[in-house]
Amino acid sequence: MLNDRENILIALREKPLKVYEIMKRANVANEEACQSLLLKMRDEGSVKFDIHKGRWQVG
Repeated sequence: MLNDRENILIALREKPLKVYEIMKRANVANEEACQSLLLKMRDEGSVKFDIHKGRWQVG
């Protein structure tokens, strides 16, 4: 899971992405696992979600 977290942060450093785009770039196979990890990272302050654009970005 730590490796997925690092891959997600690397993918989001380039530009804000949607969940499906994050899954492709970070090589995360399960959408539910990716979303739950993103929500945990949001709670920690690592990433932010833009509700108007539907994209995640580095916090």
